[in-house]
Order: sequence, then structure tokens, then C-alpha cells
Amino acid sequence: VSCHLEYGDGRRILRIKDFITDTNHKNVDYSQVFQKAWKGLCEGEGEGEGTGGSSLVINENEKYTIQPQLFEGPCVSSYIHIQIDGKIEAPKRPKQWGNKRTESWLMFKNVESLFINGSGVLDPHGETWWRSVRHSKRPRTLSFKQCTDIIYNGLTQYNSPKNHISVYGCTNATLSNLTLLAPEKSPNTDGIGISLSHNIRILDSSIQTGDDCIAITGGRGGSSDINITRVACGPGHGISIGSLGKGDIDDTVEKVIGGKRLAKNMLFENITVTNTKYPIIIDQHYSNGGTGHVKGNAVKVSDVTFRYIEGTSASKIAIKLDCDENQECHDIVMEHIKLTSAKPGKKLSAYCKFAGVKASFVNIHINCGLYISSTFAVVSSSSKNYLATYTKDIF
Repeated sequence: VSCHLEYGDGRRILRIKDFITDTNHKNVDYSQVFQKAWKGLCEGEGEGEGTGGSSLVINENEKYTIQPQLFEGPCVSSYIHIQIDGKIEAPKRPKQWGNKRTESWLMFKNVESLFINGSGVLDPHGETWWRSVRHSKRPRTLSFKQCTDIIYNGLTQYNSPKNHISVYGCTNATLSNLTLLAPEKSPNTDGIGISLSHNIRILDSSIQTGDDCIAITGGRGGSSDINITRVACGPGHGISIGSLGKGDIDDTVEKVIGGKRLAKNMLFENITVTNTKYPIIIDQHYSNGGTGHVKGNAVKVSDVTFRYIEGTSASKIAIKLDCDENQECHDIVMEHIKLTSAKPGKKLSAYCKFAGVKASFVNIHINCGLYISSTFAVVSSSSKNYLATYTKDIF
């Protein structure tokens, strides 16, 4: 296959059209074309010494339908760049995906120094999966698995069959300026799922999906150093850290900003909530759709700070700290929390059990079973301004 090369900025530029052998463009499935393009990109064919790596460019007016794809490394090329300004879509019905079961429609595995950007669209037509295929058999839209040094920026994704994006076993990834969209009642269409990953940044994005906005889950080895900043969530379940400790494995999630199990060192700061059920919640009894409380496997929770959180609550209980009697929640800090009811005139409350809380300038009284050092803020219902504070120790 003859490749179209451009060396204007030191990069080798590939285009999908360079890999299309059907000159009449009668193809309706470009899966093989994309695999050829990936081979050329990953193997660095035609790269001269001193070039700045390779780029695959999909222009704004280009549209391609492809089957599930695995883009696997390691690659020879030192820098992999894919620019998507057009539209890539999956077959519109599950039966058109073939018989091969896949965990993701598009998966990048064992790739280092990967940069994907553009103003384009990924559309897997997940709406045809939601009622016809059970959740466990649905694919994610996009997965990064065991990758290092990833940048994913600017794209829009619609209606994933399951998670829109999965980051699994990755180190040093930045996901930014993304738009993820699915109806509010679409089942389990999480925005971004993170597991077994470290040094992950999610920035400047809008995530409007039917389940968790961002879900940080466990696994042997855990996840750490996760920064979520300037991300708009909703509808959906917000930013969730959960599903830790399944099967009594050693799970850890720590240093998050925005069996033997641990979630610690987390900061939730500068957040505005609008008509949100349980704006602040820690639940050591979460059963993920089951009935009743889960007993005996609570995750240890400690060193969690909620700071400068304001807005409206859809539920009467705005702060819910449902901690386990045996594990308890330790060193929970709440500072400058100002929540009012989404229904004018309704008073909000807090539910708290077995949590050690230090609260300052929180406009909702918190009473837990453990020692609390609190500075409560009294809020005028008319002016919404802090009028006075007082300190009280509760046992």
C-alpha cells in the first residue's frame, strides 16, 4: 500500500484513504483498512531518522463504519498520533458485530506515548444494545488497557452500550475536553471507568450519561493519584469510588482529587451541585443494586475532605455518611459546605453513623456516633448569608 507522507513538522502523516484498495469506495465496513493503517502507524513504516513520529488523520468530511478493533502495541514508532475530525461509527445492530465477543468496540492495548485528539465523533449505536443484550455482555466504547503516557482530547462520544471510556492498568493519562452523551435512563452507561491505574487526570469535560459520571473501582494493586478538575456531571450518579473489595481481594484507591480494602486521601473541592440526590455520600454498605446492606466486607475509608461544595439537594438528606460499625470512617473533613433544598422552604438534614467528622462552616447539622469537632454555620433563609457560627463538640 502506498502511503501519503508529509514531513512539514517532522511527523509522518497517514490518511485512511491511503489504505483503501477499493477505488470505487463501495466498502461499507472499513475494519481491515483501519488495521492496515494501525500497522503502518505502529510499525513506523517510512519513518526516517529524526522524524517526530507518525500521525493518522481522519478529516472532518470522512465517515467510516468499523467492527470492533484491537490496536495493540508495543509500537516501533516513538510517538503515535491519531487525529479524528470526522465520524467513526459501529454497525447499528448488535448482530452486525459478528459472533466474536468483545469487551470494547475500540481498544488500545500496551501502547506507549499515544495522543488522540480532534473534534470528531465516536458513535457505537449503543441504544440498540440496551434492551436486547444484558449488561455483562455489552461492550464498552473505548478502552485503554495497560497503556502509558496517554492523551485523549476533544472528541464527542454518543450512546455507549456500556462504559463510554475504560482506563485499566494505565499510568500517566490525561483525558480532557471530552463530551460524553447518553440519555438519563440509559442503563449502566458510565462516563469514564478507572481501575488499577495511576496518575490519571480528567479535565475540562462534560459527561451526561445514565450512570456514574466517573467511576473509580478497585482491583489487586488499586488506583492512586487521580485528579478530576472542571468536569460537569449530570444526569447520572456523579463521581463514585466503589465496588472495592469484591471477593476479599486487596483493593486500594488513594490520593484522589475531585476483604483488606482501603479508600483514603481524597479531596472533593469547589463543586456545585444542582437538584442532586445525596450531594455528599459515603456508603460502606453499598450493595450495587442488591437488597439490604452488605455486611462483613466494608471498605476502610479515611482522610476524605469535602470543601467548598454548594448548591441544591433533591433529597431531604443532603449529607449521608453510612459507615460500618466495625470498620467506621475516620478523619472525614467538611469545610464550607452550603447546601439548600431544591424545593424552596424545605429543610435539609444529615444522616451519619460511625464516622469521625470534623466540620467547619457547614450549614447542615451533622451528628454521628463518633466524636465530632464542628463549627456550624447558621444560614438565614432569606439572605442565604452566614450570620453566625458556633463551635460544639459532640460525643
